[in-house]
Amino acid sequence: MSLLEIADLAIRFRVPDGQLRVVDGISFAIEAGEAVGLVGESGCGKTTVARALIGRLPENGRIVGGSIRLDGEELVGMREAQLRRRRWRDVSLIFQGAMNALNPVIRVGDQVIEPILQHETATPQQARRRAAELFERVGISANRLRDYPHEFSGGMRQRVVIAMALANRPKLLIGDEPTTALDVMVQAQILDLLESLRRDLGLSLLLISHDLSVVAETCDRAVVMYAGRVVESGPIGDVLSRPLHPYTEKLVSSTPDVKGERTIGRSIPGVVPALIAPPQGCRFNPRCDRAMAVCLEIDPPELIVSDHRVFCHAVTDDGRLPPPRDLPVLEQARRITEAESQDVELVE
Repeated sequence: MSLLEIADLAIRFRVPDGQLRVVDGISFAIEAGEAVGLVGESGCGKTTVARALIGRLPENGRIVGGSIRLDGEELVGMREAQLRRRRWRDVSLIFQGAMNALNPVIRVGDQVIEPILQHETATPQQARRRAAELFERVGISANRLRDYPHEFSGGMRQRVVIAMALANRPKLLIGDEPTTALDVMVQAQILDLLESLRRDLGLSLLLISHDLSVVAETCDRAVVMYAGRVVESGPIGDVLSRPLHPYTEKLVSSTPDVKGERTIGRSIPGVVPALIAPPQGCRFNPRCDRAMAVCLEIDPPELIVSDHRVFCHAVTDDGRLPPPRDLPVLEQARRITEAESQDVELVE
């Protein structure tokens, strides 16, 4: 049994014009001690998955289908009081913006101590000793427990947030873009810290990022999301070296190779579709240079190649992507339509 099992999870957000299909039937699992990267552009639903795991969806969001099982226990439909007992103790979240995650008028030590006192039968002295140990573990002197958030640099604040997330010794640690606001050198330090903590404490890690290079440094497997759906998943080495979905391929090619030629990575044309009315068929079809007619009408089937899963009509049974077309299907159709309209005008 996996530590975390997500099956056919569907989440909707109510908006004035209808409902956003933010997460639409995704499935993946995380084993005990494993690190999994959840990757995709902004707007793909990654953070919504993280918030669902800790029972903290916004007021207009709700789970409408599927299952989330943590250590064999179903979280979907669980009452808030029950979720509160598991939050921080079984699963905790490292927030994206450390400055926003910390209360600016409360000493950082007190903010780390609070979840210990809330979720465990510990005395204030015991909680303070554990906070001091956590600070030392994440590379901060215990003498700084009485400092305020504004007295720390961005990287040190992120370390405080990591210490807070570890306060109750959770089984699963979720990092929601934990290095986005940091410079490259500090990013590397934080990633090294997460890797060492996972190894030393036996944690499972779900690392959310739009950057495949960040996931490559830390994770065992990658799960690639696009427009609310999983399009590919597999061992991180396979996903990076042999991507099977055109979207994953473009993500890989958009990341500069520090060991290769000094060129800027290629951007992915177009934008993530509006999830209130996503494209029919494969949701990547408006931006895909392998799209066929079937891609515009039918959801792609799942294909399993060894330990590698992909949802794509274009991939062959033996796990190969055909060469790109000159133009995506929708772009061809647009040009044909424009040409036909010009012919009509000339006839008239």
